[in-house]
Amino acid sequence: MKLVLKKQGFKKTKTTWRKTTDDLIYVLNIQGSQWSEEDYYINVALYIKAIGEEENPPEYRCHIRGQIENEVYVCSSIYEEVSNWFEKYGDIERLRTLWRKSELPLMVTVNAQNYLNES
Repeated sequence: MKLVLKKQGFKKTKTTWRKTTDDLIYVLNIQGSQWSEEDYYINVALYIKAIGEEENPPEYRCHIRGQIENEVYVCSSIYEEVSNWFEKYGDIERLRTLWRKSELPLMVTVNAQNYLNES
């Protein structure tokens, strides 16, 4: 998965991968479980550059956040899920459309809601 993410323009810091576009910072974080060494969480997030000043935001400070289910432990299927999430939410205009339809992930900051509500 590391090589695929690098080819897609992601850069890694510890357990977090980031990719910067004109409007957004895509964030992918692999979080170990406190309950089991074998379990982990795949956190995906978007940071809207127009409403923040961070260059390397951690996942938990991003404006739009989600989590990929990791029931299948095959890297290719995990990457596919991550890729699909970023494809669905990774564009400001698409985010505005999804906001109007109430189809954004559950974890969206108030600042992001206000920003997406502006048209």
